[in-house]
Amino acid sequence: MKKLKIGDYIVIGVVAALVLMLFSRSFSFNGAEKYFEVTGIDFREEYALHEDRVIEVEGPLGLTRVVIEDGRAWVEDSPCRDKVCVRMGKVSRPGEEAICLPNRVIVQMKGTRGGVDGVSR
Repeated sequence: MKKLKIGDYIVIGVVAALVLMLFSRSFSFNGAEKYFEVTGIDFREEYALHEDRVIEVEGPLGLTRVVIEDGRAWVEDSPCRDKVCVRMGKVSRPGEEAICLPNRVIVQMKGTRGGVDGVSR
């Protein structure tokens, strides 16, 4: 059996560091990367998950009230006729959204997708 040389140890160290870095990135907690984005006609703002607030967004029909509370966001009230956006429920995972088409307001959670959805089970 041959003895390892200094260059062999360097290559082994670099490969081990790369493996650890890739492993830690794929299993790291992504909570800090998630945020809510609220968009209107002349309005686009990003909000942290942990800051509870009420946002009023002006649209062509009037004010749409969006609530952010306990890491979830939802449309509480809107001047649209059918109130579909109000019935859409609470946005709590990246990729989910609540949309008021008549008043042109969108509430989205942005960030890295996590977990398993119904399609991939």
